[in-house]
Amino acid sequence: MSPPLTPGADEARRMLEQELSKPEYLNPQGWLEELVNRLFDWLVGDRRITPMNDGQATSLTVAVVLLVVAVGVGIWVFLGPLGASRRRPREVFASEDARTSGELRADSARLASDGRWGPATLQRFRAMVRALDERAIIEPNPGLTALEAAGRAALRLPTVAERLTVAAGVFDGLAYGGRSGSAEQYRVMAALDEEVAALRPTLPTDVAGTPDAVAVEVAE
Repeated sequence: MSPPLTPGADEARRMLEQELSKPEYLNPQGWLEELVNRLFDWLVGDRRITPMNDGQATSLTVAVVLLVVAVGVGIWVFLGPLGASRRRPREVFASEDARTSGELRADSARLASDGRWGPATLQRFRAMVRALDERAIIEPNPGLTALEAAGRAALRLPTVAERLTVAAGVFDGLAYGGRSGSAEQYRVMAALDEEVAALRPTLPTDVAGTPDAVAVEVAE
């Protein structure tokens, strides 16, 4: 009669004890080396090199662990709350914000008097963009971003184009980058707002480069 294909409990225990009594199972470092070697073979194929020593095995294990952690952190940053923050629309105004430039400047001044420099700087930038809209220098659209507003204004106010772009970057950093504001940032933003309000915009041009037949608004 053929022996049973499945050993009984006593036989299985005896076979397991016999297997675990082999020298390779008595050395945990040998297990680690074998595991790492197999992982390395799986990653790079047939290495055709001498087996790694204990130090090399440990170093590679640490490297693999760090790689896994880095990938995990990257996924969390991209898909988690930080990624969600970066993916949010970076609009200047909320859809329900209908304040005038004067109202926004008053809010900004009130926040600055309380030492809340970040919100005060944000409101001052919004006041500047709203004033550009009121003067028909830019044409806003729903979801207008700070950089879009700066780019459109720069076409009509080329002398402050670079500073408008910098101001847009400050706005994004404060509103969406988690940065804290400073009194200096507020001072610079307020000065730019005042300068922009006093500038005479250039004539808009069509595709052919000919000025459109529109009156140039002069700030009072």
